[in-house]
Amino acid sequence: HFKGENITMEEHQLFTKIWKFAEKILLYIGLFAVIGLIFAGYQLYSKSFERHNVRNIINVQQDPSIEEKWQLGYMSEIKGSPYVMIPLNSKHDYGQSYYSKSSSSARNFLFINSQNNEKHWLLNTNQYLITNFELLTDDTIDEQKKIVRAVLYKVVKSDTNNDEKLTNKDTLTIALSLPDGKAYKEILKDVDVFVGYRLVSKDTLLIVYQRNRIGYSANVKLS
Repeated sequence: HFKGENITMEEHQLFTKIWKFAEKILLYIGLFAVIGLIFAGYQLYSKSFERHNVRNIINVQQDPSIEEKWQLGYMSEIKGSPYVMIPLNSKHDYGQSYYSKSSSSARNFLFINSQNNEKHWLLNTNQYLITNFELLTDDTIDEQKKIVRAVLYKVVKSDTNNDEKLTNKDTLTIALSLPDGKAYKEILKDVDVFVGYRLVSKDTLLIVYQRNRIGYSANVKLS
């Protein structure tokens, strides 16, 4: 048996309004979903074509598709001396039809005497990667009277992890020079992690580092 139901005109109009309202809601939801997909696609497209800049990467293998340029970086004043130091950076451009990346890395330092214009390079080669340098000053002295006692360098000399690049992931060589960039000397080799340093006196430098998962400390005489 079937039971029949009588639907009034008012009920039919109410159902019609509800259905039309639901149609509008579904339309707006679909519209926002399409806009979201278009925006996400645009973001992915833009990122695939934008230029990426990185630091401290040198390719060991020669690649004709990588263009290398050389340029001087920003000048640093060496307090307590007439010298300034300027990094010599190598810049590699990786150009593709759909992607572009550039890397800039310090390979040497130029020291200039501001009084007589005498110039010299820190290293006699540009083959290494200098990942960082520190001007060693006595923290106990007033800021206006600080004197640079020495310059500390973190240097990557070889591709120790065999990824065909010189990067921060390779082992470090720690070196020192006089404030004028002369008397360059390597004091620690095969350093995995450079933890930190402290100038405990004007002539003594404390260095904490890690090698083969073992922590070490070393006192280095600056004079």
